[in-house]
Amino acid sequence: MNINELTCGLDFGTSNSIISLTDKATRKEEFSYSESSILYFPDTNEMKYYVGKEAQDKYIEEEMTGRLLKSVKTLLRQDKFLSTWIFGKRMTPDQLVTCIIRHLKEKAEAFAGAEITDVILGRPAVFSEDPKQETLAVNRLTLAARNAGFRNIKLQLEPIAAALSYEQRLDHSENVLVADLGGGTSDFTIMNLSPDKIRKEDRKDDIIAHGGVYIGGDLFDSEIMWYKVTPHLGRGVKYQSYDKEIEIPSILYRELKNWERTFMLKESKLRRSMDNYYHLSGNNPKIDNVRVLIDNNYVFSLFKGIEQSKINLSTGEDTTIDFEKETIHIHEPFTPGEFATIIERHTTEIERYILKILDTAQYNAADIDSVFITGGSSLVIPVREILYRIFGKDKIRTGNTFNSVAYGLSLSY
Repeated sequence: MNINELTCGLDFGTSNSIISLTDKATRKEEFSYSESSILYFPDTNEMKYYVGKEAQDKYIEEEMTGRLLKSVKTLLRQDKFLSTWIFGKRMTPDQLVTCIIRHLKEKAEAFAGAEITDVILGRPAVFSEDPKQETLAVNRLTLAARNAGFRNIKLQLEPIAAALSYEQRLDHSENVLVADLGGGTSDFTIMNLSPDKIRKEDRKDDIIAHGGVYIGGDLFDSEIMWYKVTPHLGRGVKYQSYDKEIEIPSILYRELKNWERTFMLKESKLRRSMDNYYHLSGNNPKIDNVRVLIDNNYVFSLFKGIEQSKINLSTGEDTTIDFEKETIHIHEPFTPGEFATIIERHTTEIERYILKILDTAQYNAADIDSVFITGGSSLVIPVREILYRIFGKDKIRTGNTFNSVAYGLSLSY
């Protein structure tokens, strides 16, 4: 197929990234490739890296000796995060993102048999409430795509792209709330969709309201880590100091909630303090668990177990958080009710934001004809229940959970 007959959409996500090639004439998706947004840099003199599943496999194969990075999208808006050193080389946030985008681009070019220079690149409805951070994130994302080899870059809001994907299914006009519920953000757009508008170039007049909150699957994983797992690692353990019982400071466990920062713990003052607390606590095995976890770089594997338990809960059935490494033996029962309680303050904020965006549009729930949900966190039952409660279950529409945005981006030319 001639490359000029295809459009390219790229959804760079917090957890997963997807590239899509669509036939301009038929609007049929011809190619789609997805990969976890994970990078692995081996501990070598060469600046080699791996992406996605291969990154995870190499990290484990090489006994977790290199540097593994995930959720790099969250770095784009952080104005205080200028760079990180990876085995002697300074890497900026946009350079890290470039590695993932280039990988996707190469996969699409292998299919097309030609260089791809044009891309419609997705971006969240809100990178940050801070205007400076918002601009910084957009500039970094655009630079990353340019450095990956794209020359003509058009940005499109991810929830609008999801709306355009859903529009392909319609045979009548609808006012649709699109909920793009991902790993880092929950984005919402109210838009008028119609089969008569499919080839309309400028859709600004059809957008009624849009916005988002920085709540997603990664945050849910962090809460599971805190409430269900850190007690197995010593959170809450007390030691005797003279005539008082003192609880071990929780600061280390708060650091464990953020997986992407745990690589710094191994050589940290916090880690060294755990040796002292281990002895003060009478060699409590739970304190030893956290030492083993950090010293052997097992945190990533633990978070994979946490993520799997979250996925299991999407069936509505009880599950367990299972993790076995050396002296660490975690088999923690986990129920849907517990999960709902753990993330309640976040789902409450999502609900509050949905009501806010309805108010901005001067709409009632009854004015919304359908609600199209996409993204990995759309499978989270407490999140779905918010939408059921506000709009009614019969209005909820689903599609390809992970590919709707990328396909919609490829339709945004």
